[in-house]
Amino acid sequence: MSYNWILSVYVIIISLSSLFFEVTSSPLLLIILGLAYISTYLIEKKKMNGVPLLQFCLLVAFHLASQSDLCLPLYLAQMCKPLYKIQKPQTALVISTSYTIAFVFVTFTYIVFTPYSVFTLIFSSLSCLTLAMLFNRYIHAMEHQNQQLDNEKKHLSTHDSLTGLYNYEECHRQLEQLVQSGQSIVLVLIDCKDLKSLNTINGFHGVNRILKQAAQLLRIMFPEALIICRYGGDEFAIVLENTDSQHAMNTISQLLASEFPKLTGIEINYGMAFYPNDGLSKDDLFFIAERNLYTMKRESWLKREEHMLRSEKLRVVGELASGMAHEIRNPLTTIKGFLQISKADNYNIRPWYDLIMDEITRMSMLTAEFLQFSKPHATQFRIQSIKDCIHRVISLLDSEAQRLGHTIVFDEAAEPIHMLMDQDKMLQLLLNLIKNAFEAMTEQGTVHIRLYLNEDQAVIEISDTGKGIPEAELDKIFLPFYTTKDSGTGLGLSICHKIVQDHEGTMEVESEMGIGTKFTITVPAAQVEGASSQMVAERKRMSI
Repeated sequence: MSYNWILSVYVIIISLSSLFFEVTSSPLLLIILGLAYISTYLIEKKKMNGVPLLQFCLLVAFHLASQSDLCLPLYLAQMCKPLYKIQKPQTALVISTSYTIAFVFVTFTYIVFTPYSVFTLIFSSLSCLTLAMLFNRYIHAMEHQNQQLDNEKKHLSTHDSLTGLYNYEECHRQLEQLVQSGQSIVLVLIDCKDLKSLNTINGFHGVNRILKQAAQLLRIMFPEALIICRYGGDEFAIVLENTDSQHAMNTISQLLASEFPKLTGIEINYGMAFYPNDGLSKDDLFFIAERNLYTMKRESWLKREEHMLRSEKLRVVGELASGMAHEIRNPLTTIKGFLQISKADNYNIRPWYDLIMDEITRMSMLTAEFLQFSKPHATQFRIQSIKDCIHRVISLLDSEAQRLGHTIVFDEAAEPIHMLMDQDKMLQLLLNLIKNAFEAMTEQGTVHIRLYLNEDQAVIEISDTGKGIPEAELDKIFLPFYTTKDSGTGLGLSICHKIVQDHEGTMEVESEMGIGTKFTITVPAAQVEGASSQMVAERKRMSI
């Protein structure tokens, strides 16, 4: 039930009570005034001038006609209605006092004057006045609280909750206004490098603290900025007034590329766009700034990759040098020991001559393999049959296989398969892998060679029935100088891996202890046109 309906019902109850108890001296006038007072609620909806004053006068007249103290709630309701709109406490006090005085004067016209009745009237009047003022204060407190909530809601809708800067939407809105005003500005997009990776080190609380520090530093570094916002997770946007493009570019670059990383410890990428030189709309500015930011990111990434590649090369060179020094130091120590012994025997080295020569031969073989592994050399590639190459390897190893009691099984492909190869290198690769298979089989076993075509890739599988390779060592077998043999140099599989890479292929290994090992070589197959399978292409290149 609405506010006006409640007051209307209350007026009807007062009128009926006055008529029933014969309190009123003019029933017809009471009814007319009651209806007139109720009708003012309908006029009130049309927002006509003078309605509050008319309601006040009709209420006083209705009170006089009814001569009932039950009209007090009507006074209270009537005086509290305008308090919603009144801002000044003095005005609210005047209106409340006016209603209270009117109630007191009308009541004095019909009450029986006794001390108790006068006290009751005064107390009721003061209570009515106090209630009205408290209600007014309550209304204004509620309005003030609502205003604070509205301001907070507006702030949260336009600002980032973490950094306190403008958010993405507000940045676009304010930049649109600046562009429409025609003001010359520069837009700067900033991206913090590697900030996401810090989550694993410092946790998201640590990263949030870094973002807050970065936001505060941007406020300090650019106090004259028109807009500073958090554009994304680890991205910020700054809009500055632009008077000299070159000077602005130099100043911004100096602050962001040098000062900001020094103070925060965070490397950043940034991109700039100038209005109206680079674009005439907000979207144009963001496009140019993001493109410049991406360009800087790409250059930074390339520099990092170059640095990592250089570091990796130095690491590999260090490992090779360390391995080479270790492998050569052992035979040198042996030779040194024999020479020291021969000194005591009048330099008679005949008893140790063969041992010394074996150690020297070992060093020569080691350095030869190392040079083959590391020295750039010219290779000649021709399109040749892989099957013929495998048959030649089998014929070279046939006698050794019979001597050791091993069997070589070759599953040939149904169709001829060719590839662009250096035949000598491929022979070396296959010979090395099959010899390793022979050494892995301590008893009579089988080396299974399979050749097939997988789409445009030629696949060579070489498997044995040897003892297998432990899983922990599978990732190390291609490393230089890594070997499980007593007399091995550890360069054999490294050279094989390099030969496969020179042929733009891949080599994978699978092994299971007690069952055997399988090497899978995948290289690009070549198409041979015409009936002849002789050389149709040749190339020379340097293998590094």
